[in-house]
Amino acid sequence: MHSTVFAYGFMQNLRNEEQVAIIQASTVLSLAEKWIQQIEGTEAALHQKMMDLELEMEMFCKQKGYLEEELDYRKQALDQAYMQIQELEATLYNALQQDKVIKYGEPLDELQKDELRAAVEKLRRQMLRKSREYDCQVLQERMELLHQAHQRIRDLEDKTDIQRRQIKDLEEKFLFLFLFFSLAFILWP
Repeated sequence: MHSTVFAYGFMQNLRNEEQVAIIQASTVLSLAEKWIQQIEGTEAALHQKMMDLELEMEMFCKQKGYLEEELDYRKQALDQAYMQIQELEATLYNALQQDKVIKYGEPLDELQKDELRAAVEKLRRQMLRKSREYDCQVLQERMELLHQAHQRIRDLEDKTDIQRRQIKDLEEKFLFLFLFFSLAFILWP
């Protein structure tokens, strides 16, 4: 109330043009304050969104790491399976080399040994093919998940860059307003 009376008393001592200029300046200041509040609110929201995006990006990076670890584990498991197959083949081959293999109490002749070798080779190829098919399927699924994680990270990085540019634009607008009003008050008669 006191400042209003003072302002009213002050305004009475001014010429009409000066009163109009003060009213216009007051209106511009009022609009500038609202604009600054909007800018600050938007900047705070953008900072929060950037923090959320960075957190989400961090989570996707961790998920990517887990997928890569699982892929390495699957590759090691596949290598171990191949080693076991080779060990079984070697054991079977050694057993076939010995003439002490008995079928119903009799040693195997060369034809039976060849048939057994062919059957073992066929079984080995089937096991390898199924193992490869399964591993390829798992690898393909993991690669797709990894690709999706990479794409999501790129999207998040793009969003973060956009947010940073928006914040920079807001800061530039705020600086412009500050300089404009500073200059207006310096040049005020």
